[in-house]
Amino acid sequence: MRSCVWILAAALVWTGTSGLAAAGGSKIADSMGDLRWGMSEHEVVAFAQRQIGERYAAQIKKADSSKQSKLREQMKREQAEVEKSRVEFEGKKSRWDGSPIAGEFHYGNSETMLTTKDEGAQNYYFFRDGQLWKWFKSVDQKGDFKKFSSAVEGKFGKGRSKKGEVVPGQGETQWLEYLDRQSRLRATENKRGGFALIYEDMAAVREMASLRPAKPTRLAGGDDEEEPAPVKSTTKSGDSEVARAQTKRSIFGGDKPEETETDYQSRKQRASEEARERQTRAHQKKEDAKQGEVLKTLDGISDSDPLGGL
Repeated sequence: MRSCVWILAAALVWTGTSGLAAAGGSKIADSMGDLRWGMSEHEVVAFAQRQIGERYAAQIKKADSSKQSKLREQMKREQAEVEKSRVEFEGKKSRWDGSPIAGEFHYGNSETMLTTKDEGAQNYYFFRDGQLWKWFKSVDQKGDFKKFSSAVEGKFGKGRSKKGEVVPGQGETQWLEYLDRQSRLRATENKRGGFALIYEDMAAVREMASLRPAKPTRLAGGDDEEEPAPVKSTTKSGDSEVARAQTKRSIFGGDKPEETETDYQSRKQRASEEARERQTRAHQKKEDAKQGEVLKTLDGISDSDPLGGL
């Protein structure tokens, strides 16, 4: 039990303390530290490099002069590796399909990833359209999930215990789930060994679920509901053949009918275009605000004597 508590503490300690993400006041937001949903890749690179610098600063302070130089060089190498770690999930498969994060990303969906390693854990930062929406923290610890979950509950309180296939085709697993207004946290046992803390932006989870045809899943964070049994047809079997199937639906999947691959690709493209438009509008809004500040500095200057007062 003590080892699990130590590993969990180490996994959570390097999240930062100024609390940009913690504005909501929830335990999930507090544990995310300076991370916030929607951060750009450049911002997350800077965040990760700062965490590495803070971690090494403590070691350098304790080391003698002969070791300090080596530690600084090692720190710079690790910081440089953050940006080099960038991955684009294009094509249909990659080496990550056999890793602990298998099933946590999708190909051809404008998704990218950055990775860093800290004390006791490997961090995977996922982006969609260049914006952070998931943080997967793989904890370097194997053993009893009950002990790990007890350590998690000691940090976050009583969680919702679940068991099932989180991602279709990835096999059954078990996890604790926590939700607040913006985020979801899953403390999960990884099928490939070890444990993970998985933070997700719920707005992105819902949007991405709506882009894909409904499939049986427990990922959405709520209990699945059985659809009512089909009404027995009074039509003779020889008149028509109707294929019926009882399926489970996610609470984020809705009751949408099955769609064709063409419809799905078209809807995904529209969603990507809308996301780009939102980014463009946000950028223009910032530029307009900057222009407004410039105009304020011109208030009070006379057109007839623009150099007056200098």
